[in-house]
Amino acid sequence: RRICRGRSRFRSPQRIIARKTRLSFDFRVFRAMMVRKPNEKEMTMGEGKAVLAVGAIMVDMLCQVPRLPRSGEGIVVEESRAVVGGCAFNAANVLRQLGAPYELFAPVGCGIFAGFVERELRERGLEAPRFDDRDSGGCMCFVEPGGERTMVTLPGIERHFVRAWFDRVEAARFGCGFASGYEVEGPGGDAIISFFEDHPSIELYYAPGPRVCGVGAQKTARINALHPVWHLNDQEALAYTGRATVEEAGAAIAEECGNAVVITAGKDGAHLFVDGRHAVVSAGLVDVVDTVGAGDAHLGALTAARAAGRSWEDALALANRVAGAVCGVEGSTLADEAFARTGARL
Repeated sequence: RRICRGRSRFRSPQRIIARKTRLSFDFRVFRAMMVRKPNEKEMTMGEGKAVLAVGAIMVDMLCQVPRLPRSGEGIVVEESRAVVGGCAFNAANVLRQLGAPYELFAPVGCGIFAGFVERELRERGLEAPRFDDRDSGGCMCFVEPGGERTMVTLPGIERHFVRAWFDRVEAARFGCGFASGYEVEGPGGDAIISFFEDHPSIELYYAPGPRVCGVGAQKTARINALHPVWHLNDQEALAYTGRATVEEAGAAIAEECGNAVVITAGKDGAHLFVDGRHAVVSAGLVDVVDTVGAGDAHLGALTAARAAGRSWEDALALANRVAGAVCGVEGSTLADEAFARTGARL
C-alpha cells in the first residue's frame, strides 16, 4: 500500500470533487490514509492521556445451558441472571479499576433495560450519556458447561450512534480510543468512524468481535485507512482472513491495517504482531466459569497499560491477568474486591 507523503497533487477537497466524474474515490478514506503509520516510539506518545471507550452498555441475560439447542428444539435453562454488560461498559469498568483516565461514551436509552443500566452505573461510579431516542439493548448469553458463551443480541440505541453526539467529546484529552464491530456494523457505524477520521491523533483500537465478517468491506477499509490496532480472538481472526493458522491470520491483518494486531487465544495467551515480528504472551492457569466479557476486559486493560507507556509485552501480560480473572467468575465484570485480589495495577 502506498502512503502519500509530502505535497499532494490534489490541492483541495474541491478539486477532488471536481474530478469525481473520472475518479471513483471516497475522500474520507483518502484523508485517513494520509495518517502516517506510527512507529513503536510514537505509539506511546499519548502517555498520560485518557482512553475513550466508545460502544455499548446493555443488559446481559446469562443463561446456563447443558448445550446449545438444535434448530427447532427447546431446552430448559438451568440457571439465569441479569447483569449489565456491553463491550464499552465492561472495558471501561477495568479502566476505572486500574485508575486509568477514561471516558465512557456509550449511550443509555430508554425502555425496560435503561433503569437497570442506570442503577448499575451509579453503583460503580460510572457515567454515560443519556438519550431518549431509542431503547437500550440487551443480549442473551448462553453459557455451556465448559464456559464457552454464545450470544444473541437484542440491538438498541448502541447501534444508532449520531455524529452530533460526539460534539460533547473533548478530543484533545484522548490518546487512544476503541470501538467494536457490533456498533460499527450498525446504522450508526459511519458516525463512529467519522469521529476517528476527524481526530487522527486518537489512536483507534478496533475490536470487531464476532461481527468481524458482518461489518462490510467499505467500513473495514475506512477503519484500516486509520491504521488501527486490531484486537480480536483466534476464531474471529481465522474467520475473517480464511487462513489456516493464527500466525498466518495475524500477519495478514497486520499487513492490511498497517499497525499492531493482538489475537487472544484463551489458555494459550495472546499473540502479538507488530513491526514485522510475532510474539506470544502466555496466560496463567484459570478455572473457567464462563468467558463472557473476557475479551472486553482484556481490551480495557491493554489500552490502559499502553496509554500509561507500558511495552506491548508488559501490557499484554497485564491484560491476560485481568481477562483470566474475569473468566473465573460468573458474568462480564469483576467486583472491586475481586479485582483488587488480582494484584493488577498500572
